[in-house]
Amino acid sequence: MKKPNVLELIENHAFDLVINIPKNFTERELRNGYLIRRKAVDHNIPLITNARLASAFIYAICKIDVSSLAVKAWQEY
Repeated sequence: MKKPNVLELIENHAFDLVINIPKNFTERELRNGYLIRRKAVDHNIPLITNARLASAFIYAICKIDVSSLAVKAWQEY
């Protein structure tokens, strides 16, 4: 196995977001997907597992001007 692998990168918080959508339903694909999703959740990394949601998220993030975003406290919502 090549180093570093995706699980090690997730452990090291190399990603701010994980998008994990299986390409097929083979045992290997499902097992690897489970491990990736579990590791992301265990390390509090946001996770998207739905293709339509991932597409909408990517579209939205490409359209928005990031400099116009403001950080707000929960109480402000």
